[in-house]
Amino acid sequence: MELADTVRSTGAHHAVDNSDWLKTIAIILVVVDHFGYFFMDDPGWWSAFGRMAAPVFFFLMGYAESRIVPFRWLWLGAILTLLDSWNNDWSWMAPNILFSLVFIRIARPYVKTLIQRYSWVAFALLVCALFVMLPIAANIVDYGAEGWLWALFGLCQRLYVDGRSVTSAGDTAESLVAPAYGSIVTTNLVRLLACIIAAVVYIWQEQEVFLFPQFQLAIVILGVGILSSGLCLFSRGPSRIQPPEPMVGFLRFTGRHTLEIYAIQLAGSELIIRLLPGLAP
Repeated sequence: MELADTVRSTGAHHAVDNSDWLKTIAIILVVVDHFGYFFMDDPGWWSAFGRMAAPVFFFLMGYAESRIVPFRWLWLGAILTLLDSWNNDWSWMAPNILFSLVFIRIARPYVKTLIQRYSWVAFALLVCALFVMLPIAANIVDYGAEGWLWALFGLCQRLYVDGRSVTSAGDTAESLVAPAYGSIVTTNLVRLLACIIAAVVYIWQEQEVFLFPQFQLAIVILGVGILSSGLCLFSRGPSRIQPPEPMVGFLRFTGRHTLEIYAIQLAGSELIIRLLPGLAP
């Protein structure tokens, strides 16, 4: 599972990482969302809570430095897309989210270079381009440009976290502190704006799809707001909250195999509904 960097410090080899917690919560929400979608007559509440899952995957993909695109993402994405189309009488379905994650992994180094070189100008142009692509990208890959905005936020958060570390390390050299401080202030503003834009666009687009009633929409807004605030505090490293030993293996396994768990759970739901249609709502 390459949703985040794979290198860890030796001393924290067996510690639960912040991303392990985040990905475990996300995959639980995925299961909640899919259970409501496939097996419940009224999936409204299930979908409302499930809306908090996808942003985590996109954010972590933007945050991670890895450039490797695992081949299994492609064939798993193809299988899941075919199963989705099969259960919808072979109609066109937006390719699975895994293809979107592949696109982000490929594009991330170039986007990072643009933001580092041109800062606000590059950020503004990227946001405008993704905004224009919203209606188009939704038919190209699952979640489309709204997911890519979360990935952009993840990238900006990584630049902020890394820049803050550099500034702290260089605070003994006054000649280096001033430009570093100016840069970190700009990066901080960019990542906060990226967070707000991603959250607002995501809620807007998901409401257009699901048409949540007022109270459910309020829960979605609250949930995405809490999630966004938490992601603004995110940095990769051993968690300050370490679970009891029996849970460590579970959390670490889930954190490293999140996409595989997602694929198995989704494929299983698609096959159950196809082979046992009486279970469908």
